[in-house]
Amino acid sequence: MENIKSRNIHLGVFTDPYLTYMLNGKKTVESRYTKNRIFPYNKISEEDIVLIKKSCGDVLGYFTIKEVIFFELGEIDIECIKSKFGSQLCVTETFWEAKKNSSYATLIVIDEIVKLKPFHIDKKGMQTWIKFDKEQ
Repeated sequence: MENIKSRNIHLGVFTDPYLTYMLNGKKTVESRYTKNRIFPYNKISEEDIVLIKKSCGDVLGYFTIKEVIFFELGEIDIECIKSKFGSQLCVTETFWEAKKNSSYATLIVIDEIVKLKPFHIDKKGMQTWIKFDKEQ
């Protein structure tokens, strides 16, 4: 594994049941849908590291991004994403219904997950994706 200092590190916030599916290896693709071009859309890359934080809880592990795919949903229908990636995403029909008015989609193919001894990160605000500055 290449030097961690050369990697971009992100903090992703996850909720159950998706968090459990991810940690158990059932969910192999994470997705983020947004109305605007906000993190992580066009701001993440293969080999970046994502810390896995439980919503209102601790960091439980991390994964390296194996592949990332960005979609402008005006150019591709969300049904195409559902058809191609639905089983890997492990989401419900309610999820798809909630995301149907999104403009952008980021699909993140998860490489092997490493579970860690849970630890706390003091995160404020409602953001569900944060990139750590390498300068810090």
